[in-house]
Amino acid sequence: MRQPERTVADWFGEGLKTMALHCGCGHFATVKLADLPSTLARTRLSANARCAKRGRRGAQVMRDIEAHYAGVEARGGFGAHYPEAKG
Repeated sequence: MRQPERTVADWFGEGLKTMALHCGCGHFATVKLADLPSTLARTRLSANARCAKRGRRGAQVMRDIEAHYAGVEARGGFGAHYPEAKG
């Protein structure tokens, strides 16, 4: 069963600050969640996002992977979460 799409408020609750939007025309944008109007808090961003290049609705919304990797590096990198193996 497919999970329901999360809302802007859900992402804030997870501690996310940005989201990545990809349009079918190939245009890509990163959106700061704090810059969005508070009226969008309980809505699905993909249904309301409009491509700045073509004006088309229905962008694919996903985690801002660059921000995600920057956070991982700030916490010590990928190996920081794994204890050393004992031999």
